[in-house]
Amino acid sequence: MTTKNRRFKILWYYLFKMFLCIRYYGDLLIDKCFSMHYDPKREFLPKIKNPILLESASSLAKKIRKRELKSEDIVQAFIDRIKEVNPIINAIVDQRFEAALNEAKEIDQDIANGTIQDVDFKNKPFLGVPFTSKESTAAEGLSWTFGLIKRRGRKATFDADCVSSMKKAGAILLGVTNVPQLNLWQETSNPIYGLTKNPYNTTRNVGGSSGGESSILAACGSLIGIGTDIGGSCRIPAFMCGVFGHKISNNIVNLRGLTYRTGEEKETMVSVGAMTRYAEDLLPFIKALAGPKADELKLDMPVSLKRLKIYYITNPKDPFVSPFRPEIHEILLKAVKHLEEVCSEKPQELVFENLKYQYKLWKYWMSIENTNFKNDINDKKGEVNAIAEIIKHFTIGGDFTTATIFSLINGYLKPVDSTWAIETSLSLRESFLSKLDDNSVLLYPSSPFPASYHHTALFRPYNFDCFAIWNVMKFPVTQVPMGLGSEGLPIGIQVVAAPNQDRLCVAVAKHLESAFQGFVPPVIVSDK
Repeated sequence: MTTKNRRFKILWYYLFKMFLCIRYYGDLLIDKCFSMHYDPKREFLPKIKNPILLESASSLAKKIRKRELKSEDIVQAFIDRIKEVNPIINAIVDQRFEAALNEAKEIDQDIANGTIQDVDFKNKPFLGVPFTSKESTAAEGLSWTFGLIKRRGRKATFDADCVSSMKKAGAILLGVTNVPQLNLWQETSNPIYGLTKNPYNTTRNVGGSSGGESSILAACGSLIGIGTDIGGSCRIPAFMCGVFGHKISNNIVNLRGLTYRTGEEKETMVSVGAMTRYAEDLLPFIKALAGPKADELKLDMPVSLKRLKIYYITNPKDPFVSPFRPEIHEILLKAVKHLEEVCSEKPQELVFENLKYQYKLWKYWMSIENTNFKNDINDKKGEVNAIAEIIKHFTIGGDFTTATIFSLINGYLKPVDSTWAIETSLSLRESFLSKLDDNSVLLYPSSPFPASYHHTALFRPYNFDCFAIWNVMKFPVTQVPMGLGSEGLPIGIQVVAAPNQDRLCVAVAKHLESAFQGFVPPVIVSDK
């Protein structure tokens, strides 16, 4: 290397370091400015009075099976909690409370008179247990607008396959939860149902697109919830609200009824997500959603943590992502250190240069999804005039959120070169698969900092990259809550595995839950 080149590299290194420093303190400045507006408006959730609300779905299903609790009492407890918290957090946007109670009463009666036998409980692991699902996933008779004004008042006329699977497993649907417009943003807000708030601090973001789902779960208004994931849509909200969010391996759960999807899609980054407060609910939930394809995941195969190989990446060095705050870095290293004491092999740190292209890769693969954004946001009634909608939004206002307008503007930016994107994606996938097999996982950072103030995502639009890369790779991932950070907000990490090795993610998630608190009810933090 010549002296000139060496000096250039040194100069570039220090300029980049300066850029990161400016951006780090710029993020803090953004938070400070928004805090002055939002902090005085903070609201607090009411204290949990009924201990049923703090149990897992598996625990309550077992108590129903043993006739220790009635389904009606459980369903009523969660309905009461929703009525308490929803006026504050705005998570549930449509409900079927009366029908849910009637279904619960019928189950209790069938158990009492012996109509339901032990074999029925085996086939219906969540019999009598309530659940919720996101509004963009069809649930017969309930709102199905995707947050689009042109769909205002629209009700689904059928159940999405994933909703149907949960009902077959015996679960009782309580209602549907809020989403961003067409699911494409990392905060949950739309012009039909408004803004959803974080139970840990109502001035903060819940993530998106399964933001209403994570919010009601964390507020203890639901036991388990169905999410979806195309760019972190299940895991971003799980991180923000301190619950578990598992992106199931691709091509396992049929996608019929997820927004406009028919279930016939062959190649897509979309996957159904299982969202829970407790890790023990993940495997039965995934199994119920997977239905006949559950055998492909070998969920009942035991996992030996001692024999498991652990890899980790501390920082993908993606220039689009904000600098990581110390507590995010520290919690990942604590997880690594803890697993080092459990596993026989020492965890190995990986560094892959192509991870700096997380956003570019995701943007390319999004561009070849079988969708037309300008047509989809117009309820498939023809493409909107993007320029007209952008001008309208910033002058007289229009039907779309600023996030949707951002996506329209993004459509005018230079497209990603397809040859480069395909080659880079395949190379990166091969690099991961050279390490990840049927006995190894990767620990990966989630977000550069905990839930930030409402609408600040517009200033950091690419901070979802660390989630989106796993949609590109089509790997299963579990977002694992690891307690609360310095501001009383949830923090956590992602556990990644090779395709169809979901059980490995869940096994590690369960172990980390026992070591690092996992889900912490927000009332401990927010109750006055």
